[in-house]
Amino acid sequence: MRKLIRKYLTLVNKIEERHYWPLFIFLSLYFVVPYSEVVVTALIIFYFTKGEKFLRKGYNLVTKKLPEWVTVGGSVIFFLVMLDDTLMYLAVLAIAYYSNKKAKEIASKDEALQEK
Repeated sequence: MRKLIRKYLTLVNKIEERHYWPLFIFLSLYFVVPYSEVVVTALIIFYFTKGEKFLRKGYNLVTKKLPEWVTVGGSVIFFLVMLDDTLMYLAVLAIAYYSNKKAKEIASKDEALQEK
């Protein structure tokens, strides 16, 4: 298990810091874009092979003309929307885990009562 964790951490350390935000965006798009397995995967491959320089130029042109509060505000809103989705997913998983645990407890109590 430690070897697996160590391997995971070495792979994470290889990711350049400038790629954190695009990776977050692409992973978030998997939940939004229809046929995301194909579309987003192709977009990721394009971005990290040839599209990064092209898209960075466009991004820099657009953001230089906007006031800073607009770019920061948009990032904050996007983060809050993604945080809301993440909290919803965590809540659904917690409810499913709790329900499964309680269902097994009830089933074991019913079996014990039937045996008596």
